Amino acid sequence: MNNQSTTEVEVDNGRKLRVYDNMFDFQYRQLLYHYMQSSLFRIGWSDGITPEKRGSQFLHSVHSVEDLKSVGFMERLEQTSVGPELVGYSLTKAVLNLSTAADVNFIHAHSEDKVILYYVNLDWQDGWHGETLFFDEASKNIMFASPYTPGRIIAFDAKIPHTIRPQSHLATFYRMTFALVYTKST
Repeated sequence: MNNQSTTEVEVDNGRKLRVYDNMFDFQYRQLLYHYMQSSLFRIGWSDGITPEKRGSQFLHSVHSVEDLKSVGFMERLEQTSVGPELVGYSLTKAVLNLSTAADVNFIHAHSEDKVILYYVNLDWQDGWHGETLFFDEASKNIMFASPYTPGRIIAFDAKIPHTIRPQSHLATFYRMTFALVYTKST
């Protein structure tokens, strides 16, 4: 695909993330969007482990490897520049997160080793916000803010603290991200 790009960003202490744009053509992105939109959503995903944060639960949909194979997601992902990011890792979970302007999000990290985050929506306008924010190790300073860019993929160390900036009420529909969480293979 034309216009593919990769940008590497150092967050802190040598920890890096990579931003991939235009890895999938628009026709395939449409297929993924419609597939994700028809997911079975549940309430219960949370950004935190503390009781006060667990009260803010979100709509999410868990997907199996078989689900991903049914739309060719893993095969296509492995054929892009993201593919080398997956070598030596095993998929632990795949979760479609759905958020609205009313959601409250918290800084969090994952116990696993790597996250591949895919921005599902086909359209996202300036002023709708919904950026993914990455913080320093102390979770005090924003080190990188990724605008919500349809079709974007971000690969990062799962232990990098991160969150999303809530979307604006002007975004009249859901913000969807698909998170693939990996652990190092043994």
